[in-house]
Amino acid sequence: MINEKLVRDGIPELIRASGEEPEYRTVTGKELDLYLRKKIVEEATELVESGSIDELVDILEVVDAFMNLRKVDTGLIEMQRHAKRLARGGFDEGFVLKMKE
Repeated sequence: MINEKLVRDGIPELIRASGEEPEYRTVTGKELDLYLRKKIVEEATELVESGSIDELVDILEVVDAFMNLRKVDTGLIEMQRHAKRLARGGFDEGFVLKMKE
């Protein structure tokens, strides 16, 4: 079974510089969209496990690539974010809701 994951653009070259030859393929369009969404989940899981700001940097990088791919207007995102914050609040207070199973 072959396991694939999206990596940063410079990774194949770093592997070559270490004396190995990387096996990779390039994805675009809908396939890239899917891999970016999976990468967001991967990086978020790593953030949960480590709490490292470095993982937050990775999440932001992937979100930026995702928004670029979908040609999302960052101004529109900020407007939607602001509207949601006004309507429902942010996460500043640290409220954890008890859920019935």
